Amino acid sequence: MQLSYVTEVGSEEMELGDELPDHGCLQEDEIPRVGMRFAQLQMAHDFYVTYAKKVGFATKIRTTTYDKITKAPINQAIRCNRDGYRESRVKAPTRKNTISAAGYKARIYVKFDKDIQDWVLFKVDLAHSHPCSARKTVHYHEYRQLTMHAKYVIEDNDEAEIRPNKTFLALSNEAGGPSNLGFSEKDLRNYITVRLRTSNVNADVREMMSYFMRMKDINPNFFYAVKLDEECKFKSAVWVDAKCRASYEYYGDVSVDSTYSTNRHGLSFVSFVGGQPPW
Repeated sequence: MQLSYVTEVGSEEMELGDELPDHGCLQEDEIPRVGMRFAQLQMAHDFYVTYAKKVGFATKIRTTTYDKITKAPINQAIRCNRDGYRESRVKAPTRKNTISAAGYKARIYVKFDKDIQDWVLFKVDLAHSHPCSARKTVHYHEYRQLTMHAKYVIEDNDEAEIRPNKTFLALSNEAGGPSNLGFSEKDLRNYITVRLRTSNVNADVREMMSYFMRMKDINPNFFYAVKLDEECKFKSAVWVDAKCRASYEYYGDVSVDSTYSTNRHGLSFVSFVGGQPPW
């Protein structure tokens, strides 16, 4: 394939305000350049994603062109995820300007070479109109993921009833700081929620019954009653702590508040609220 007509945009065609990212920590073969070849399209994509992560930006597939007969991809454009411009969704007549998505131009174009049967970078643009920071890539959703080690630690700590924030702090200290983890505390909490929901469909019943029994041990006057269906799922539950029971005997007044909406399990919440003293 003749590539002489292709230039590496971002060197000679940089506009005012554009700059090349710092490549000091990268090897020469880690920087995209025109003429690089890959056996598969996914390998080219993974190569650019790895480069972007080390430099400090996220990527997205902008366009993919397919062969009309075979329906197989023949070229693809992968760009910085904040390229181009967006129109504001605000319909107010006073808003006439567009909201920029930053206009970052960093991108690669990869094309299938039918003669050699591989994929080649035929255009590369490394210029950015913003400073890049590799330390901030942990905040990008595209790069946040839990390692197998982190998953084992989270699951073990969860079974030991260690709070998620304590687990996150321990993993952060082990990695030398939160920025070295590759995921956030929210990702950790989401993993716990998903794991409990998929691995134990009766987790809600188990946790609530554990709470009721702990309260009963603390004070024998704590009252609770639970009704389950044939699948051991909640149909209804009622509980009253010892203080509320004593207050009812003293004041003899109570009101019912059933204005709360149902939750995602289809259960409504009704609270018994103490009334005013009789005097």
